[in-house]
Parts: sequence; structure tokens; C-alpha cells
Amino acid sequence: MRRCFSWMTCVLAALTAAAWACGPRFLPPLPAVPTYPPGQYVLESYVAPNFKPEDLSYTIAAFAMGPHSQVAAETFLKIFQEELVRAWQAQGLKLSPGAPASLVSGTIQQLAIRGAQLRWLTGRLHAELTITGAITRGEEVLFAFKDQVNLSSPLSPGLAAPKEQDLLLRQLARESVHRVLNELLLHGAMGGS
Repeated sequence: MRRCFSWMTCVLAALTAAAWACGPRFLPPLPAVPTYPPGQYVLESYVAPNFKPEDLSYTIAAFAMGPHSQVAAETFLKIFQEELVRAWQAQGLKLSPGAPASLVSGTIQQLAIRGAQLRWLTGRLHAELTITGAITRGEEVLFAFKDQVNLSSPLSPGLAAPKEQDLLLRQLARESVHRVLNELLLHGAMGGS
């Protein structure tokens, strides 16, 4: 009886630990805005009434990297900032380092690349990015978002390519920036609010 109870206690403890590890991750709070309804292109977003992105100029601040990231901040943040500026300019949005510009800022809450140990067997890497950000003018929040992006490298069994992880990080940065810009510029265009 005692062995059975010990064994069952161990199994119950293992199941509890597994359920806790797979549970939702709590992120720092987003800027104080009325509500974050589900976005059309991102997980959640807020757009201030009468906000017209094309009418403003912007200053892009360096995004911060949260403590739960498994990739070095300098590795990803440089790629992310390059993609953010490039995409912003490609959409015709004005960039201005001056004071009257609206500030684009945010935090990479979590960044992880998984599957490197079994890459030779599975043939791919998996990347996950959780990001929050906002466009503010003084204390006023004009646009805010929260998103989670998951990508996988193309299937290629065998040894990893020398720059496979760097290419996956660039693709992840590009995809997350495009989703944010789609939400910013196309909000309401597809039947949303």
C-alpha cells in the first residue's frame, strides 16, 4: 500500500508540473488603453478614434528585450530594428527623429528558437516571438498591439545550414513587422471596427 501511494504521488506531482509548465505565460501589462479587442492581423490591438497613421511622422525607439528570451538581445534587436525601419519607409510612413514625432516603442517579451538539438532528425527549427508595442504622442496612446508569431524553417533533413538560425530570425522579424503594419494601416478595412 505504501509503495502504491508513493508511486501515485510521484505521478501526480509530475502531471501537476507538466500542466503548470504548459500553462499560459503572464506578460507585463500593456499601456493603459480602454480595451484590446482581437486584431485582424495581430493577436490584440487598440486604435484610437480618428487616428490616421499616414498624417503623422514617427520616431522609432529601440525595442527592449524581455528577460524570458532565449536568443541574445543584440542578435535579434539589430535585425528587428532594420526590418521595422525598412518596412515603415516602404509603406510611405514618415520617419522623423524630432521631438514632435509620435513614438513607436515596444518590448520583445519572449523569443525562442527550438529544435536545434534534434535538427538533424526533424529537419527544421521552430521560432516563437511574443511582442507588445505602442505608438504614443505624449501621454496619448494612438495605437497599441500584442502579438505572438510562430515560424518554422523549411524542411531540410540533415545537417543545419551555416546561417539557418540567422535567416529564421530575419524571417521572424519581417513577419512580425508586417503583421503590425497591416493592423496599423488596414485596421477597419476588412470589416472591422
